Amino acid sequence: MKINNILFNIITLLIAIITICFGIYEYYREESFRVDILQAKLQLNNFHYADGKVNPNIRLTVIDTLGNVISDTQETDVNKMGNHLQREEIQSTLNHGSGYAIKRVSKTNGEKYFYSATKIGDKIIRSSVPYSAPLTVTLKRDYTFLYYTLGILILIALVFYFRYQLISNERDKQRIKHQLTENVAHELKTPAATIEGYLETLISNPSLPKATQSEFIERCYAQSRRMSSLLQDMSMLSRLNADDSKKEPFIYQNAEIDISKIIYQIVDELKNQFDERRINIQIDIPSQLPFKGDPSLIYSLFANIFNNTLSYATNATYFNISEQTNNDTYIFTLSDNGPGVPIQHQMLIFERFYRIDKGRSRRLGGTGLGLAIVKNIALKYGGSVESSTTYGGGLTLKVSLKKNA
Repeated sequence: MKINNILFNIITLLIAIITICFGIYEYYREESFRVDILQAKLQLNNFHYADGKVNPNIRLTVIDTLGNVISDTQETDVNKMGNHLQREEIQSTLNHGSGYAIKRVSKTNGEKYFYSATKIGDKIIRSSVPYSAPLTVTLKRDYTFLYYTLGILILIALVFYFRYQLISNERDKQRIKHQLTENVAHELKTPAATIEGYLETLISNPSLPKATQSEFIERCYAQSRRMSSLLQDMSMLSRLNADDSKKEPFIYQNAEIDISKIIYQIVDELKNQFDERRINIQIDIPSQLPFKGDPSLIYSLFANIFNNTLSYATNATYFNISEQTNNDTYIFTLSDNGPGVPIQHQMLIFERFYRIDKGRSRRLGGTGLGLAIVKNIALKYGGSVESSTTYGGGLTLKVSLKKNA
């Protein structure tokens, strides 16, 4: 894979270098090409003049091989024109049979001309056109090739960018998988070691008092429940993050459900625990909130928020649940007046295994996945989840769900 990436980068870089070199070559060649076209036209005019065909729009000068001017179509007194032997276009014509000079100032009238000379027999015939605005346009480079070159370079840059993004995403996925594996192993290690320790003690000391044996067995059971919860939460997250392109993706229910009914069901199930902690549940939602989705996912979303409140909203006196409908979206606000979450942690509490107080979370038996499940379920149904500080202190979660996501 690494070798393929290196080969791809080398080949793409070579294409980019060739494209840049081609662009530079064409940039300088373009002006030469334009000059060659004009030179060819004026050379043809020189031959036409030698055949007796005169173009009144082009100045023509006849010069002998010693540089003396014989005649000029715009100057009657050729003696004023001086000897032309050292002129650039004349020297080139004497050596090569033809030559030209661009934007040279005429010593006769002070104007700039494009000169093109041709040796025909023992004479040199030279055509001259003023270096005016029309001629400037004629000789101006056509930058179309530069646009093509730039387009190719942009395309190469985009290929590099998207390939880099794909590689980065793949690396991120591998990194996340690696971190997840490490986190799961770490989370399972503690309860597994605890269970092993208690069982080893029980096996090694069969004469332990019954009360102690019962206590150890209960602790083993509690740790096994913790492991079971962790595995269930991991299974839930795997289902939510399953790739739909797989041959056999997990099939979700898409039933007509009532979110209000699910919330009241959770309240009934957990009311005793809230009462034990002296937390008053206040519900302000419509009697019916029709929704199309998987009832187990919606149940899990709200149950995890309720359980998070029970676990971490210590000394809270209330837990409020309200709902507002915005077009096709339900927006639920769930808040308590517990100790809350520091602002620097509020964006991180939805990450897997993220804990503010790791020791306390483990003592409470939390898996560190509850709010991550809440986030993933909300995203699945076209919504979102965000946290903030409750007015006066505490934690507020705002969950949005689209009715027909």
